[in-house]
Amino acid sequence: MTLQRDTILHIGFDDTDSLQGSCTTHLATIIIEEIDSQVTFLDYPRLIRNNPNIPWKTRGNGAIGFTIKIAEEEVDQVIVTIKRSIENYYQPDENTNPGLVVV
Repeated sequence: MTLQRDTILHIGFDDTDSLQGSCTTHLATIIIEEIDSQVTFLDYPRLIRNNPNIPWKTRGNGAIGFTIKIAEEEVDQVIVTIKRSIENYYQPDENTNPGLVVV
């Protein structure tokens, strides 16, 4: 009998919007829907408000973070799913530089 081992991940992403559109918080709902069946969310998603005075911001200047519990063998696939969602969603723009952090 093999026991499933779970791990906790903290995931954050930002800068997926552009002056033409898109929205990091909307992308969060897409990602949550895509990974919901593979993970347990340990809290509500967090909206992180960045400094509104930054001159190179796009629009809202907010990031998203959430904490999940996940089976160790599912980690790589969930990260791939999140990366793919970001790549498919954001609109390339000279001021848009999407970032993903997984800890």
